[in-house]
Amino acid sequence: MYQSILIGVDFSDTSVETVRWAVSRFPDADIVLFHAIERLGVPGYLTRELGPKLGMVRERELDARSNLEEIAAQCGIEARVEVRAGWTPEALVAVAEEIKAELVVVGAHQKRMWPSDEVGNTCVAIVRKATVPVLVWRPIRQEKDKTILAALDLRDGSAPIAATGARYASYFGTRLVLMHAMPGTLQAYVRAVSSPTKTDETIRLLEQRARDEAVARVPAELQEGIEIQTAIVRGRPIVHHILNVAETEAVDLIVIGKYHAPGLKGRVILGGITRQIIQGANCSVLTVPV
Repeated sequence: MYQSILIGVDFSDTSVETVRWAVSRFPDADIVLFHAIERLGVPGYLTRELGPKLGMVRERELDARSNLEEIAAQCGIEARVEVRAGWTPEALVAVAEEIKAELVVVGAHQKRMWPSDEVGNTCVAIVRKATVPVLVWRPIRQEKDKTILAALDLRDGSAPIAATGARYASYFGTRLVLMHAMPGTLQAYVRAVSSPTKTDETIRLLEQRARDEAVARVPAELQEGIEIQTAIVRGRPIVHHILNVAETEAVDLIVIGKYHAPGLKGRVILGGITRQIIQGANCSVLTVPV
């Protein structure tokens, strides 16, 4: 499915499990393991005593390479390893561009010290900066992948989300749920423009059209080979709907679009819904640039 995958490793148990999962699911991919060495504060007394002989950064790089190679050996692969100095999101994205990675995989820790702090959330920062799909991986709750949820807003740009969800469902042999959240004010709008006696009928018609359009976003060549279900919801904030459907359907992977707009001084502002899903989901999240 992928020929080149870059996996970020911080040597936590979660990141090691992330490597094992990626190797088992994409055995034919060229996998590169990455670790970033962020700024190291060296106590002044060490600098004064050891002076130019002090090579702690170099030692950390050699140690990181050795640990990455050991992880690769434990997983039974001969992966390339890349160790760079700098802030993890920037360094990782730079390597992804250099090696032309088709997918970036990073493990998400279940517990965060500051859940609302976007700047401190490495996964969110990586998604914001990356130009390729990013899989924020969390441990699978079942023995094998069972269900994939593609969250669609049914705008013109959402076709890649449905197509990616379908390709994953076909590759893993799983069920695909296409979810769309209709506007919460839909019922009030229908009442204002149509006869009160036809409100329910009109809403049912619109829901069916949304289902048909969601399925139509899946490439025809993939529709026959996978089980496709639809979930059309309304009345609550979109984030709540996505997370609720993910829990109800025991979803293992949420596929969602990365809609973004240029910010100040060239920064990219990640869409609020995508950010909240990454931070709030209990399953893995795959972001697809659209």
